[in-house]
Amino acid sequence: MLNIEPQSKLNCEVLDESIGLEVRWAIAGKSIVTQLVARLNDGQYMAFGLSGDPDRSRMVGGDVTVTWMDHRSGKGYAEDYYLDAKSQCAGQRGACPDRNLRRGKNNVRLLNSAVINEFTMLTYRQPLAARDRFDTTILTNSSQSVIWAVGPVNSKGEVSYHQKRIRGDLYFDFGRIPNWNCPIAGKPAPQTERVRSGGNVTPAPAKASDQPWFIPPIQCFEPEDGVFFAQIGPTGGDSGYSSITGHVGWGIAWYINGLLIPEIHVVRGKTYTFVVEGGDDPQFAAGYHPFYITDDPEGGYEFKSQEERSRLKVFAGLQQTRRGQIVPVATGRLCEWKEDPRQPANQFSSFGAYQRSLSLNCQEGQPGILQWTPDRHTPDTVYYQCFTHRFLGWKIIVHDRCNA
Repeated sequence: MLNIEPQSKLNCEVLDESIGLEVRWAIAGKSIVTQLVARLNDGQYMAFGLSGDPDRSRMVGGDVTVTWMDHRSGKGYAEDYYLDAKSQCAGQRGACPDRNLRRGKNNVRLLNSAVINEFTMLTYRQPLAARDRFDTTILTNSSQSVIWAVGPVNSKGEVSYHQKRIRGDLYFDFGRIPNWNCPIAGKPAPQTERVRSGGNVTPAPAKASDQPWFIPPIQCFEPEDGVFFAQIGPTGGDSGYSSITGHVGWGIAWYINGLLIPEIHVVRGKTYTFVVEGGDDPQFAAGYHPFYITDDPEGGYEFKSQEERSRLKVFAGLQQTRRGQIVPVATGRLCEWKEDPRQPANQFSSFGAYQRSLSLNCQEGQPGILQWTPDRHTPDTVYYQCFTHRFLGWKIIVHDRCNA
């Protein structure tokens, strides 16, 4: 259907000029065929769909199609997603594929995937009418608010927090007379008025460094009282969590004593206290992060299968009820380090400079307290993690003695 050159029955709009992100579409009976095109790196997704608010572009509540391509195998993917919250998919909450939700299914069918002249092109078909309670009907007789984002896909093919997203509000009339508003090779870009309010799309700032930030480790002799404050904060852009750990995060991570996922050094036989401020309301999935210590570098114990759990060890933070249910014990009020929107992480060449731009916001309430004494049975490397979400924590190095 959709080739590089526009066809008489196609629509096209530019979503982000900096990466050549375009959305092309055509109404085909009771379906709509859509193509997303952009200059993407391997391991990145493009997402586009309907807003969660009919009057403005809003991520939460959105019904989007997430597309990506495995450049090694050449295989493309298109998944129907419902954005319940701005958080990693955890059970039935967060940004989840419809097929993972009760009475939901993937109502999107991939038609074609290709890489042409460094542009990734993914074409898919979906019904205009909503097919399940997580879908929103695509109208052909009026404008609708839309949303889009670009970000990394993790090792399990699940989306993570976006690196680029819509700024302001954007409205599309999907049933309009076909109109191609995208550049054509060898021709000047069309000068057409876009249906938009709230300002232009703002490209992300240039990356400050290709290297991970240096995060000073917490040495075995500090702090003297062995007390660590565990709070939530941003992942630090391209030089932060993903660059440090090699894992794709969701946009939030543990901050220990104000540091982004520091490597913590402890000594066997000494008791350590973690003051946990990761949220204590399980109904607020995006802000509920019980703390625990495990040999699992991934985390997210709550949503692991019994088989997965059988291969892991938990050293602190979880307990078993009389009914055999595993529940967290280290929960407390939510304290979050907040990024200044005017100073995104990618503008900083060091964590120290970035840290000084953050502010700490705490809800009312009490922190949780977790005490842990590593012993001779504790492996040399364990991890502090989040019970409800994957890839928020990092390493604890366990020593027999501390050589200060």
